[in-house]
Amino acid sequence: MKRVSASVFCLTVVLLLIVGAMKPVNGFSCLKAKLSLITCLPFLTLNENSPSTACCNAVSNVKVSAPTKPELREACECLKASSDEIPNLDKDKAIQLPKLCKVDVGFPISKDINCTK
Repeated sequence: MKRVSASVFCLTVVLLLIVGAMKPVNGFSCLKAKLSLITCLPFLTLNENSPSTACCNAVSNVKVSAPTKPELREACECLKASSDEIPNLDKDKAIQLPKLCKVDVGFPISKDINCTK
């Protein structure tokens, strides 16, 4: 278990360095959003009752990074696709996450959302 955690941590650090070096064409970066939302995984996949402050800050940063309608649509598509990639994702918690963090991202985080509307 410690090996897996160390590997995930190392991968996260490498990905953060790569993201830091990248400059997105627009204000929204799917990879950057995914990496920042890693802090939400304990809430979304385990028995934690509420999201951490770091998680809520990440949700807020996703909202801020997608100020225009096209960027918001891109964020929606990104998080929709990401929800399929997370094993043991509690779908109800994912939908509740923005509300619990008091952030209106403009759409529920769900693999069933239609991001074109």
